[in-house]
Amino acid sequence: MSIPNRLESAALLLSLEPPAWHLRHSRAVAETAGWLARRATLAGTAVDRRLAEAAALLHDVDKLPALKPALNGLAHAEGSARWLAERGYPELGPAIVGHPVSRLADGRWFESWLASAPPEALIVAYADKRAGQRLEPMAGRFESWARRYPPSRHTSAETGGSWSAETVALVSRRALELEARVCAMAGTAPGDVRRLEWTGRALRLARSGR
Repeated sequence: MSIPNRLESAALLLSLEPPAWHLRHSRAVAETAGWLARRATLAGTAVDRRLAEAAALLHDVDKLPALKPALNGLAHAEGSARWLAERGYPELGPAIVGHPVSRLADGRWFESWLASAPPEALIVAYADKRAGQRLEPMAGRFESWARRYPPSRHTSAETGGSWSAETVALVSRRALELEARVCAMAGTAPGDVRRLEWTGRALRLARSGR
């Protein structure tokens, strides 16, 4: 398997010149995923921590202006997986493609994914739902989405479709199912989830060319 280490992951992200807000989000997700992966490993679950951390740091690269013209309209996360595969990291794709919140609107997809997804994919998807610009309760993330996309006109950027209030409620319930699964795997409670601080050093070294 070819999975970038922390320094390589940081260098890949920096090569796309992410704005500060993107970098803050990516770091928050990656450090939350790193903490969860470490806890899950200690609890006896076989988790590839390098894979979880790299996928989490790079999960949103297809949102960056430097990549959008080359992705030919691929759905969010599919574009990230494609770009990383083209750079020799196809193993990251399965840990990335399930993270968009819009995927939770598809009940059939969600049930299949929850039953079969590798632990790294579950961790990345959950970390993304706990970290905006910082680690926060999942309810805070959903409140932020609701403010930006009220249910009466909630539009999924990935599908172009609208979400009714009923769909928003279903998405929230499925996110809680994901939370329960990942926290059980990590042997922790949602309120005890923390960040594993690793991205700062990796980004400093990547900027210095080491």
